[in-house]
Amino acid sequence: MGRKDSVEKTLESHNDVFSDIVNGLLFTGNQVVTEDSLSDAQTFSIYKMDGDVRSQDRDVAKFWNKDCIQIGFCGIENQSVQDYDMPLRGIGYDGAAYRMQLAKGSQTERHPVVTLVLYFGTEHRWTAPQTLKGCLSASNKLAPFVNDYKLNIFELAWLPDEQIALFRSDFREVLEYLRARRLHIRYEGSERQLRHIEEILDMFRILSGDDSFKNIEAAILDKARQSTGGVKMCDVIQAIKQEGISLGEQRGENTILSLFSKLYAAGRDSDVRRATGDREYLKKLMEEYQK
Repeated sequence: MGRKDSVEKTLESHNDVFSDIVNGLLFTGNQVVTEDSLSDAQTFSIYKMDGDVRSQDRDVAKFWNKDCIQIGFCGIENQSVQDYDMPLRGIGYDGAAYRMQLAKGSQTERHPVVTLVLYFGTEHRWTAPQTLKGCLSASNKLAPFVNDYKLNIFELAWLPDEQIALFRSDFREVLEYLRARRLHIRYEGSERQLRHIEEILDMFRILSGDDSFKNIEAAILDKARQSTGGVKMCDVIQAIKQEGISLGEQRGENTILSLFSKLYAAGRDSDVRRATGDREYLKKLMEEYQK
């Protein structure tokens, strides 16, 4: 399992985030699925292929309960890149969930299975097949008898603003960041208080490829412990900017110190003295030693 997959799963496994995703994507923001109505479901299933026993693993899965009765099974699959076999995988996951119900024996415990595919791509829209028939090469005579299966796929970076505004959990920050990245505009973070700080820092580090989110983690968590107002995403982005400035200054200082060491070693003490008071001469020396 890749690090990116693990980070996405960790955030989405929180009931408030999972229910928010389901409500925001399926029920126009209405609180149909509540945080306390969810319980963890088994994510892996076993099947036999070519005589060998194999397993398949969902990203996140929850039972949806109401009045202590299980009424549904919801799963989330994360995709950073397009998968042309996703309908085949999806029907396999859903089939395994139905098979588990069949294994229980009781005909009174049948409930629907719903899988949401979250596409995190920001450069290209999803153009891979979204239906089972789209993956198959079936003759015209056989095609009418082939049952289809349709993915519930959501292109997160292309969600309209009004739909993003429906989200209430920390996942909204992820959606706003993906949208900003797609549009190549600056993401500043909102004034909303974060509930899952470590998970969000991890998620943004993976999505952005910027290790600064890891570098500021201790300071952000310390602020969360000391502040009654908690931590907001705009605080995190401001800390990232400051981290960038600090690192830039540190790199600049290290470069100058390295230059002076080389000059001293070459017996060019006078150049060092001149460079400390002449910025243009310092720049000239740096360019000379970078060649």
